[in-house]
Amino acid sequence: FSGCANQQPPQGGPVDLTTPEIIAVYPGNNTLNFKGDRIIIEFDRYIEERTLEESIFISPYVGDLEFDWSGKEVEITFSEKLRQNTTYVVNIGTDVKDRFRGLTKMAKAYTMAFSTGPDIDRGNIEGIVYPSMKGKDVSGVMIFAYKMDEGINPDTLNPMSAKPDFITQAGKSGDFFLRYIPFSDYRIFAVRDEYRNLVYDRETDEYGVQSGPVSVTQDDTLAKGIFMQLAKEDTSGPRLIKAFAQDRNHIIAEFSEAILASSVKPESFVVMDTIDQKSLGLITVYQNPVLPKSMIAVTEKQDSAKAYSLFIKDVTDSTGNMINPLANSLVFQGSSRAVNTKIRMAVVSIKDSIRNIDIMPVLTLTFSDAAAKNLPLDFISILDGKNQAIPAIKKRISDAVVSIMPEKELAGKTWYTLRAELQQIRDWRDSTGRDSTKVWRFETIDLEDMSSVEGTVTDLNTADIEGDLYVVAWQIGKQDLRYSTKADKSTGQFILPLIKEGQYVLQAFKDRNKNNVFDPGNPFPFKYSERMSNLSDTLKVRARWPLEGVIIQLK
Repeated sequence: FSGCANQQPPQGGPVDLTTPEIIAVYPGNNTLNFKGDRIIIEFDRYIEERTLEESIFISPYVGDLEFDWSGKEVEITFSEKLRQNTTYVVNIGTDVKDRFRGLTKMAKAYTMAFSTGPDIDRGNIEGIVYPSMKGKDVSGVMIFAYKMDEGINPDTLNPMSAKPDFITQAGKSGDFFLRYIPFSDYRIFAVRDEYRNLVYDRETDEYGVQSGPVSVTQDDTLAKGIFMQLAKEDTSGPRLIKAFAQDRNHIIAEFSEAILASSVKPESFVVMDTIDQKSLGLITVYQNPVLPKSMIAVTEKQDSAKAYSLFIKDVTDSTGNMINPLANSLVFQGSSRAVNTKIRMAVVSIKDSIRNIDIMPVLTLTFSDAAAKNLPLDFISILDGKNQAIPAIKKRISDAVVSIMPEKELAGKTWYTLRAELQQIRDWRDSTGRDSTKVWRFETIDLEDMSSVEGTVTDLNTADIEGDLYVVAWQIGKQDLRYSTKADKSTGQFILPLIKEGQYVLQAFKDRNKNNVFDPGNPFPFKYSERMSNLSDTLKVRARWPLEGVIIQLK
């Protein structure tokens, strides 16, 4: 009988989701007159040793650290002698992982302090780091703190080369705490330190910047409410990486990133014969509506026996970086292929018979080629249920894209028709298309399924008065669903009139530069970020139940 049993590992209990914790340290926290050259840390479980060694930061600097592990305990020896009458702060970040239980991380950073003299510094800074995109993980983002003592030029402090005086890491929710620091003025950066080199690497690391001065004094030992939102710098200009003739009248120019369409002028694209150095006439240039990183140039007839040089000048990316002068020209061979295709409708922003369209929709139509410069836009219209055209605003977005939107809000849960008389379209050659009339039916959202949110933004800062207050709402779990509105300048009251049912968080910011979006500031040359509020509590928005009385404080 003994050989018939079904042998298997014993069944365990529920999965252990607890996180690693520190249960003992030497010297004890707040120890005075410390004379040793090492510290000891004991965890409640076995730790992935490398993660602790990469996550411990001691300020001021004590030289290289030597780690001696024994089970759940590690002895850390300093390579440099400690300074007299100095407070040392040991920060252990949230990247410390459990060795066996699913590699779970510490829930929050751990801080302890000891002093080689009779006193311990008592300054504290608290804040929150928000991700560049809602829902993105911020656990482990580094917090760099620099003392701005007398004699330090704030204009020359460069986090790309200067290592911080004090360091900690953000926890799972982005909160961070700097403890036991001296009374002083500080400059604070949040850095997603990809290289773990304790400096900010531009265009590699995400960064966050404080919104105003940070001071810790004997009278006010805690500076709190330091809110920073991560962003990534883009300081590199676009590069021309490919150029070729699609046919004898079209050139495709591909770039390393999208070109800001408004920066393109008639003289921005120059095409020259490489032998005779004669310019090839340029009819128009427009952004490829399907591939934003490419531009399409319409030229006079090319000679297939000739090579041409394409020069791009004075164009920028969306952040204003000018095209790289070392990568702004390429040579391509002319084409003999004739333009045989007629202009047609390539893309429409809605599908036929689509539902739940906004009551103030912006509908776009994209052509397969550049349309005539003088093309009238009366070929497009929005029709109501009685087949009558409603008043609409029509715009030419580019030579290949037009848009139409109603002048007034459409009725809810109502069918409308987008109509395009495509036989009226003419291209840059003044040649008409072959498409006939096309229609796309769409139904607007049911207003009974919508709700609204009303409230007030209270700005407690009476010094920073430049710019409007904006309120932004994000639906939890659907980061692409975002609503924004401007608060009343005098009362701070705001309303988000049409919001889909769901759970939301709200946040306000002060739009100092008046561009309607949040400005995250800059690490170097240093520029404060715009002020933002903390995220609101989660708000449950229910259809047909307006949510009122929301209060947001901006400090």
